[in-house]
Amino acid sequence: MQLERELDHSLNEALDRLLAMDATYEGGLSNHGPMAAEALAHLGVPASISPYVDHVLLKLEPARSDPAAAPDEWRHWLRARLGALVGAAASQAGHGLLRVAHAVRGLERAEADDADLTTFLRELGAAVAYWEGGATALPAPSALVGSLGVGEWLDSLERLDPGRRSDGMLTLTLTDAARLPGFVDRVAALAPSSDPTATLDALGAAAAECFRRNIGSSAFATLHGTTVSAMATVLLDHLDDAGKQRLVAAVAGFVAAAVVGFDDALDIVAQDPTPAPPRLAELAAASLEDHTIKFTDACISIAARSGDQRPLDAAFRQISRPYGEA
Repeated sequence: MQLERELDHSLNEALDRLLAMDATYEGGLSNHGPMAAEALAHLGVPASISPYVDHVLLKLEPARSDPAAAPDEWRHWLRARLGALVGAAASQAGHGLLRVAHAVRGLERAEADDADLTTFLRELGAAVAYWEGGATALPAPSALVGSLGVGEWLDSLERLDPGRRSDGMLTLTLTDAARLPGFVDRVAALAPSSDPTATLDALGAAAAECFRRNIGSSAFATLHGTTVSAMATVLLDHLDDAGKQRLVAAVAGFVAAAVVGFDDALDIVAQDPTPAPPRLAELAAASLEDHTIKFTDACISIAARSGDQRPLDAAFRQISRPYGEA
């Protein structure tokens, strides 16, 4: 219980500092601060939260607006908004979904620990406003209706010519990938599990394996397929059955676009034995790097739920060789 109180207090202070900053910086890059701070709390390393915030604040910009906080009865409020958002899982390269999911998970933990929810409700309000302001959703089916397992499904996806990749924002190449003929039908060909969490974890694990065989911007893009898949599971309890199907299908569309657009299918590089999750959490926290922290948290979560240890190997690769570079 002492650790839970420490986590809640540390995250509360972090979010209070980060809410003074804008949702984007440098012309549109996503502010990962609230997401990574919550991931550090979920990883159980409260002493790392304040140093991370000190570090990330150096690059962020002051807030241009102050979104309204979510109400005390936040579950009904959130459910009323998610139905219109889940089809846009890829909006802002997945960061709208990610910020909302991290906000929800932090709020749920604070609520269970009977902590003061004021700052957590402010963060949820800001996160939902950010997602609602997105404009880069990808086409996706309303549900998965196929018979292909994840591996066969990924193999069936036509890859985008690397020469067509944009030198700019990640979202531009994702959009081009999703414009390939038959993209939506190919996404729908994935066989869904009866448990939406299992489908999302399978997608996240597959994206993690794809990350391990790529470098540079290609690794960066496929990393997001893992984090979006893992954090989408947080939102399932706040959706009806149709909403869950739309969310899973939209996440599949995001993973598919990342693979189609960026998978160069290089050989997986051998590495030292992967440490246990607690040590991975410590190493990720020490990196002070947004994506490394969030990716490690996602990989540990997927491995814990599914029993698939390959995401842990992917997390260690990112920690030891960020984005596959020597």
